[in-house]
Amino acid sequence: MGTNTKKSTVRFREKKVKVLYSGEDEDWSSSLLAILEQLKEKNIFIWLDDIFPIAEINEKRFAQVFAFMNHSGSFHIHMRPMPKPDAISMDSNYGVYAPGSPYRVNSMGFWDVSYLKTLLLAGESPWDFEIMGSYRSSYTKEGFYCCAKPLFEYLHVVEKGKYFPEAVQYARTHNIHLDCNRETLRSEASFKSSVQKIIFNSMLSIPWKQRVGLMNMLRKLFVSY
Repeated sequence: MGTNTKKSTVRFREKKVKVLYSGEDEDWSSSLLAILEQLKEKNIFIWLDDIFPIAEINEKRFAQVFAFMNHSGSFHIHMRPMPKPDAISMDSNYGVYAPGSPYRVNSMGFWDVSYLKTLLLAGESPWDFEIMGSYRSSYTKEGFYCCAKPLFEYLHVVEKGKYFPEAVQYARTHNIHLDCNRETLRSEASFKSSVQKIIFNSMLSIPWKQRVGLMNMLRKLFVSY
């Protein structure tokens, strides 16, 4: 587990988990780089703490993905087929992302540690990294995949520092402690966020080359020079 300082883990007591410290927080990418420098593993799975897994995690499938990384020489594998892949690999359990594909990079998922370190730039948030890291990855032709089927279900808990109401309800139902000092999104803000997610995920389900063509057509129709 990675965090900034020991103060961040004062309540954490789990002997089976090793905690790596990045030091005082500057930004997400700098903290992640500091943690990666302490690792000896070739491949890792990155998970962000503002998201809850809400279904059983199949250890066998996890092991299979790491095995695929090793024999395919892949750099990054999304844990679900979002965005829609450009093609299906010879192993039908995985989709392939072509160079130039938007959101080819996802902050969460399976990563080759050495390659990940080359993509990270200080000053970026996870969302910045997904956009700009995808551009930077365009220089690498192959090695970007997704699981053809979602690895497991999860729930987004926090947005802009506030809890989603459904996440608070889930935590109460399952007796999960949440920091009471954090605010909960109001109904209208939560609704707006849900609509934005539906639109965003719907757009990602369209092959990216078709999306680019559509945007170019709209620019020609509505933008005057």
